[in-house]
Amino acid sequence: MNFQCIQTAHVQFFIVLIYILESSLGKQSEAQTEAQYLTAAVGESVVFDCALEFPHNIPIPYILQYNRDNKPVFSWSDRKVYATPEYSSRVSLVSEFPKYGKGSVNLTNVRELDAGWYECRLYFPNRSPSTGLNGTWYYLEVLGGNLLAVPPTNKTATEGDSVTFTCITKDKDAIVNWYKDEVPLTELKELNERATISPEGSLTIVPVSMTDPGSYKCEIINNEGETQHASAHLNVQYKAKILFSPREVYFSYGRPGTLDCYFKANPTLTNLRWEKDGFLFDPYNVQGVFYRRNGSLYFSKVS
Repeated sequence: MNFQCIQTAHVQFFIVLIYILESSLGKQSEAQTEAQYLTAAVGESVVFDCALEFPHNIPIPYILQYNRDNKPVFSWSDRKVYATPEYSSRVSLVSEFPKYGKGSVNLTNVRELDAGWYECRLYFPNRSPSTGLNGTWYYLEVLGGNLLAVPPTNKTATEGDSVTFTCITKDKDAIVNWYKDEVPLTELKELNERATISPEGSLTIVPVSMTDPGSYKCEIINNEGETQHASAHLNVQYKAKILFSPREVYFSYGRPGTLDCYFKANPTLTNLRWEKDGFLFDPYNVQGVFYRRNGSLYFSKVS
C-alpha cells in the first residue's frame, strides 16, 4: 500500500508539471498568435514596434530587453546598451515618437539568419513583480535574395587602421562591384589604391583615411543579369588636425576682430587651447576677449 501511495504521488506530481508546462506553452503560443509579422529583404532594415507602458502611467526605472529563442540579444537600461556580437552594430533604439513606441528598435542590414521569433520585454527592477503585462512578440520573415548571403554592416574605424565590409555572395560566379556614395570605387583612384575585394566579395580598406567616411554599397550581378545590392556606412575617427593657419592677420585698431582656428576632428573636440608668443593664452582672464563655439577668438575691441 505504501508503494502504491508513493507511486500515485509521483503520478500526481507529473500531471501537475505537465499542466504547468502546457499552460506556459499555451500562453506563449497565444501570444505568438497575436504577434506582429514583419517582412524585410536581405540588406534592408526593419523596425520592431514596442510600446512602453508604465504601471499606473508613472515613469519608473526599467530594463528593455529583446529575446530571440528565449535568449537576450539586445537590452537597454539606464542609457547602457548591450547587444550580442551578431547584432551589436546593427540594432539601435528608435527615436521617432509617437510614430513608434518608446521601446522600439531598428535592425539594419538584415540577414537571412535573422528570420524567426523575437520578443520585446520590459522589466521594472524596483517593482514587484518585476514584469507586468508588457511584452510583444514578432515573427520576422526575411526575403532571401538569390545572390546576397551576408550584407555589409555599419563600421567605425580609426584613421590608419584597416576596415572590412562583409559582402558574401551565394553565387561564386557572380560579379561584385563596390560604390562609395554611389560612385564606383574604380573611379576613385586614391581610395581604390587602398582597397581590395576578396573572392567572396568583401571589401577591405588599408589604411583608413579621414576622407573615407560615407556610404559603401556592394552590388552583385550574376550571369543572368540579376542584381542585388546592400549598403553600410563608414565612420572614421581621427585626431584634431589644423587645416589652415595664416601667418599674419591684420585688424583695425579699436574695431572688433576674430581669429579663426581652422581644424577638423572626429569625435568633436571638447577643449581647444590658444597660445600667444609661445605661452598659454587664456581669454577668460582678458577683458573683451571671448571664446566662440567653433574655437575662434573674438576681440570686442582690438587694442
